[in-house]
Amino acid sequence: MYETEVRRDSAPARAAVETLPAGAPETAAPRRPGLDPWDRWFPVVAYAAVAGVVIALSVLAHAHLKPLHPFHRQLQGNRWVDSFGWWDGWWYVGIAKHGYRFFRPKRQSPVAFFPAYPMAIRALAWFVGGPLLAGFLLTVACGLGVTVLFHRWCLAKFGPGRARLAVGLLLLYPFAFYLMGAVYADALFILAALAAFLAVEHDRPVLAGLAAMVATAARPVAPALVLGLWVLLLERRGVIGRLRTPGGWRRLRRADAGLLLAPLGLVAFCGFLWLRFRSPLAFFDVAGAPGWDQPPGFHTWFKVHWVKAMWNGPWTNGHFGHLTINAVAAVMTAAFIPGVFRRLGWGYGIFVTIAVVATAVSTKDFVGMGRYSLAAFPCFAVAADMLYRRPKLAWALLTVSGIALVMLSQLHARGTIVS
Repeated sequence: MYETEVRRDSAPARAAVETLPAGAPETAAPRRPGLDPWDRWFPVVAYAAVAGVVIALSVLAHAHLKPLHPFHRQLQGNRWVDSFGWWDGWWYVGIAKHGYRFFRPKRQSPVAFFPAYPMAIRALAWFVGGPLLAGFLLTVACGLGVTVLFHRWCLAKFGPGRARLAVGLLLLYPFAFYLMGAVYADALFILAALAAFLAVEHDRPVLAGLAAMVATAARPVAPALVLGLWVLLLERRGVIGRLRTPGGWRRLRRADAGLLLAPLGLVAFCGFLWLRFRSPLAFFDVAGAPGWDQPPGFHTWFKVHWVKAMWNGPWTNGHFGHLTINAVAAVMTAAFIPGVFRRLGWGYGIFVTIAVVATAVSTKDFVGMGRYSLAAFPCFAVAADMLYRRPKLAWALLTVSGIALVMLSQLHARGTIVS
């Protein structure tokens, strides 16, 4: 059912055929038209083109340009794949090799990193010869999956033209290289989250719960996904929201309990930490470790470090730019959250609010928000919907964003902490 309540003149024609006919039983499967060849292959071609450029540029920058962090010898290497393994990448590689070997409160520890991604790296490393290469291949595969699923989701919500623009905005987003080889868990999380939302939209709550279980074991923003999925299901059943109907609770089905699987990824990790270290929330305990310095409290919540850096400068060094671009990414993504509520409903709105705003509050200086904002895929779709009737502005934004993507990709390959 087409539930975004878009303007009649912009609603895609395919949405109409997805609506159940009057009097049809609720379990009847709607007939869906097949995708035309261009819609089927567009996300694959788009990802291959952009990721090919980003990967080639990263390898060349790592091989021929001066490293920007020459003192971090443990992160360096001469292989091409080493350009994708900086910073958190080596934490994930270490977990894939050795597991969660140690935990000390207020000290940097692998328990800060959730297990789904490094465990997938460990499994793949058996076949490809090493965990770093496995991490690169896993991110590329997940990035391609994200692009395909995001395009399918946008097709149903906004139609083909807006779907292509949304894919362009996602792939040319300045931090999109985290979907194109960087050994970080974001691509796996977004893929699983998209699969979960699409499963709910296609009335497959058990499948949605299983996909969400993977996502909640991959990143600590589990509450955003779990609440978003549950609210979306209640909206679709007519229990809450603009589609609310009398007796909506009676439309809930036994299979809907499958969504209760969603938080089990986080629950399982907490259980492991309790058994291993007697600290089920150890990933919170290490947030304030020296070098990370993000304990919960006034200093973090009110961005004291960021304010001081913005006020005192120096305003021409890389650190200032690093803090600025991540803050801009957070603010620009958050600006589309009201549109997500209006166009897509409370389920998606709650998801992006927690994924963006609550995550931004938990950082001391917005660092990380560039890549964290990738998870807010509904914001990219709403942005495409707004820009679709302003093609000149859309092309200008894509051009500037693509240039920024090129710059940040080569900086990351040379060892700069970008996000």
